[in-house]
Amino acid sequence: MKKLAPVNQKSVYHSAGDLYAKIMNEEIAVDRAEQANAALCTMNRTQALEIKRAEVTKETLRIIESKNFDQIPLEENN
Repeated sequence: MKKLAPVNQKSVYHSAGDLYAKIMNEEIAVDRAEQANAALCTMNRTQALEIKRAEVTKETLRIIESKNFDQIPLEENN
């Protein structure tokens, strides 16, 4: 099982740069690059929607990365 690291907007841009370098150096397969790019786009879209929500509702911008995760029980054998 892979260990996941916390993500914030700065790390998303860093990951995009790393992905671009791997593509240009032909170090990653095209299908894997497309999957990674889709994940990065989803994270950026989430941030953009949060900014729009704050503008429309005239509320302060929430820091999505600091939000606690919901407690969902996971089965051990998955």
